[in-house]
This record gives sequence, C-alpha cells and structure tokens, in this order.
Amino acid sequence: MAVEEEEIICRYCFSGHEDGELISPCKCAGGQKYVHLKCLRQWQRMVLVTQPTHPAFYDRDLRHQTCNVCKSEFSCAPPTRHELMASFTGPEIAALIDVGCVIASHEAFSAELERSLAAMPPMLRHSSSYEHWIRGVFLITQVEPDEGKLTLRVDSEGVLQRVRAKMDDRLSLTSQGRRWRVAAGGELEGVQANALADAFAGLKAPCTLVLESDEPENCGNDHVVAVNLTRPLDLPPDRGLVDRAMQAVCKKYRKASSVEITHFMGGPCQEKELMCCVVLGGGGCGWTVLKDLSRAIELAFSRAVKRQDAEGDIHAGQTVRLQGLQGAAHLNGEIGLALRFNADSGRWLVRLRNGDGKQLRPANLEGLEGSNGRVFAVWGDARWSRAQLLGEIAKGDWGLCRANIGDLTAGPMERWPATRLRLAFAPITEMTESYMREAQREMNAARQTLQMHAEPREIEDEPVREDTTSTAPGTASEQEVALLLSQE
Repeated sequence: MAVEEEEIICRYCFSGHEDGELISPCKCAGGQKYVHLKCLRQWQRMVLVTQPTHPAFYDRDLRHQTCNVCKSEFSCAPPTRHELMASFTGPEIAALIDVGCVIASHEAFSAELERSLAAMPPMLRHSSSYEHWIRGVFLITQVEPDEGKLTLRVDSEGVLQRVRAKMDDRLSLTSQGRRWRVAAGGELEGVQANALADAFAGLKAPCTLVLESDEPENCGNDHVVAVNLTRPLDLPPDRGLVDRAMQAVCKKYRKASSVEITHFMGGPCQEKELMCCVVLGGGGCGWTVLKDLSRAIELAFSRAVKRQDAEGDIHAGQTVRLQGLQGAAHLNGEIGLALRFNADSGRWLVRLRNGDGKQLRPANLEGLEGSNGRVFAVWGDARWSRAQLLGEIAKGDWGLCRANIGDLTAGPMERWPATRLRLAFAPITEMTESYMREAQREMNAARQTLQMHAEPREIEDEPVREDTTSTAPGTASEQEVALLLSQE
C-alpha cells in the first residue's frame, strides 16, 4: 500500500516537505523510507565525528555510508573524511599543513597525556607514544601525495595465512577505510594480472606484499611527515653510522670534524633510523633538510668556512645577536641567523626570528652558537595522513604556525613555549574534546579576571584527543598489520 501523503515525513526530524525535499536514499520502505538530504548529511557527519581519527580504526563504523535499518548503502555518498575535518578546522589552518610549518601540542592536550601516562603501567608507557607528543614541536619536512599503494611485510606463515583469510575471491580486502587489492609488487613483481591468484597462493613467508587501492585520488590520504625538535639525545641510536659519515667527509675536508651535530628523537616511527638532517644557514627560509648525514655535515662545514677577512668573526649558519645599530636601534639585542655574506656590499644577510631579512655589517653582529656549522640529526619521525592530522587538530590537540628562525636557534626546551603566541588552533566545535572545552572555559575566566583586576595587556587566546600514534606513509608496521588483520 502506498504511503499516504500526510505520512511522508523525515525519519530523522519527523518533519515533512515544508522543511525541504524528501528523498529515499536506501531500500527502506514505509515510514522509514524518506529523509531530508540535510538530515542525512547531519547523521553522516555525526557518525564520522564519533570515529577515531587514526586510519587503522576507520573500518569499525560504516553507519555513515550504510543504512542501519535495511543495511544497503546510501545512494548519497557521505562527505569524505578530509572534507569533514577541513570544515571543522577552516581553510586557513588546513593550509598550514605544509613543508616549513610547525605543529605544536596544546598545553591541555599535554596535561591530559601526562595524566594518562601516570596511570599507565611503566612497561606500556613507551609503546603508547604519548611521551613524543607532550609539549612537542614538530617541523613538517614532507607532504607527499598518496600513491594508493601499501607495502606489507609478512614475517611468518601464520600471518600470511591470516592475510589470505581476509582476502575475497578478487584478492582484495578492506583496511583503513579503503579497499585494497593484491598488486604485482614485492615478491609478486612482474606477475601478470591473470596469474596473480596462483602466485599469491604459492607465496611463502617471509615475503613482501604490495596492495593497491581502488579509491580515487584524495588529498586527504597525503602523507605528512614531521620531526620533533624538543627531544635531544645524549647519544645517537646508531653511533657507527655517525662515525662513518663524519669520516667520509673528513677525508675531503679535515676540519669538518668541528661541525656540531645535535641528535634528536623525532617521533615514534622508525625510532632507530636516521630520518633527516636539518642544516642551518643558506638562503630561503634559513635551513635545509637532507636525508644523508654525510651530505649534511659537508654542507654545514661548507657554509661555515670563512672565505675572506671582510666576513669578520661571523660564519654562515651561526646564531647572531644584533648590536650597535643607530638607525634601527630597536633591533639591538634581537637574535637572528647569519645566512650568507654578500662580498659586494660587505654585509651579512641575516634572518630574524620574525622572518624579516636584514643586511648588516659584521661589526653590528655578535656571534653566538654554531660558528663551526650545525646539523640537527633526527632519529625517527611522526607521520599522519592529512585527514588524520586534520582530525586531531579539529579535536584541539594541535596548533600550527609557520616555522621561523627562532624555532631553530632556540634551545630544545625553549621551543615549545616560543610557539604558544603564534599557534593557530581550531575553533570549538562538536569535534572538540571535553577537557579542551574545560580548558577554554578556564582560559576565558582567567581572561575576565585579568581584565577586571590588572592593567590592560595582550592576553593569549588558547582554544582549547584518542591515541595519536602516527601511520607510516605507504608502509605497515607490525602493530598496523595486526590491526589490519583484526578488523572485521
């Protein structure tokens, strides 16, 4: 029997045509058949909001794309996770996920992690990765488009059998909200498409599988890589690698041994591997990111070498303090970085902490740290998909800003406080964690009290989580393989 006109109402809001066009997006019938598109979108949005931001858990709730009554897929595709998260943060903050920007944790987020760590058994603290995030300042070094491939290292026959059990008859499985199929890569390199099934069935562990995604290109899957510059290490994880790199450079330049190398724990991904090197000096932003340590040492030494007496006692890549300026006396005492010497003008190009560039005489500069060249060697890093990072920013965990010279010349423990006045945080929305809302209320109350009882002054606005362990782009760790196999 046809549904009477007066019974045609939205199953979400119980209103009719007066509140918008009613559609039938699934196979439900009767009173469940019709919805307003805006109500369906709101439902889909709400479901995505309640999901974890980590891609490994995306598969656990498909209500945003499947009707929970008739179990058919909605004919109206939900907003992508990237679109949704960007709508919470706003385009200005989303645009700061770029090379040369800084991601820094909010104080309330750091305090919440500290409380969680205190309640956690000691043996679990390191595996949680929380220690990496507390008051961390991460310099974004790479933002790479997703290639739609996942490399899966399978070390045992048991894991290989579990992977096979997850595959359907088209050699595909669902993981991290995406559909993946076995491709001709790894141990199956060069195998023709029509022979993949037999070749896959004959694989023996250990082996490497390459999976390809059927999903259209989506910038939400971009790989964001950043390194933490607040965790100096007393010793590098691989001393032999450092010694070999230094010896290789010293064969060419004996005095290169004077280059200062500071080691940092950059994040929870591949902690024992040297992920990048930051060399201070040069043009542009004032630093260069390299992968190879020997190249980094050579570059730092080359920049610091004195080439003419006119340079004075200043070296490229050195921290300097401005002094003796007459026409711009307000800059005296400012800290900057000597980038390079201009022989024609007899002046140093200096980048200040606020990003301004100045050409100054050697006499107007006091040399500080880094006269022999400096390299920051970073072991391990942090990795997110763009959509994942946007989700964590939308929760209020992280703020972003453009990196500046001050972020590199400051001491490791000074870097986090130095970013606080510059960070942009997402506005309060339904994504915001409850403790971040409380932090915002406390900040507003403190602001009102200060305005009432103190002299007027600039007061910092701080809009105030789930585990933010990062995902390595294009690869799957042991934990991620386990998650992939556990998802139903």
